[in-house]
Amino acid sequence: MLSTVFRLLAKARHDRALHPRGVQMTGELTGTAPFPTNAAVTVRLSKGVGTGPGKLDVHGIALRVPTESGDWDLLLSSTGTGPRTRLLPRFVRRWRDARLGTLAPYRYRGELVWFMAVPDDRDLPGRFTIHLARKDADWREVAEVTLHPHESTATPVAFDPVLNLPPDMELAPRWLAVLREQAYEGSRRGRHVS
Repeated sequence: MLSTVFRLLAKARHDRALHPRGVQMTGELTGTAPFPTNAAVTVRLSKGVGTGPGKLDVHGIALRVPTESGDWDLLLSSTGTGPRTRLLPRFVRRWRDARLGTLAPYRYRGELVWFMAVPDDRDLPGRFTIHLARKDADWREVAEVTLHPHESTATPVAFDPVLNLPPDMELAPRWLAVLREQAYEGSRRGRHVS
């Protein structure tokens, strides 16, 4: 059912089911585990529905991070920051007001972890710090991403956190991971992306 809904939405939009329009650019990541020490990343900034500048929407950032075992697509949306509010999308008007989290946790080395990106205060951010928290929502910085200007020749990237996931990371909880798999599979089919 969920796969069908996302397939039809993507087909109607001729694009992603959610976050249909965005700005893609490259960037440099410096970090500590579970991120690489240094990496060139692909980044996409977008809004959930695609509303215009200054209008309420769920803001999002997608990162493609190269790792030793393959690409990791980390997708974050504007959320709260507390133990409960980080589980809910948050509508904001400006990037500087957004705290962009994973909504659902990952299981990493046997523990549940959440990620959150905090943008700088520019209208279109030039830098994000990435933080990690466990169940206690005690956020600690684990990486920084510095963005480069968008290049119009860049080939659009189809970010997919289900297909592009390091082996030591698992989407959690399992029942929600199954729903996400169905949603992304439907969106891929609607866009005819394999």
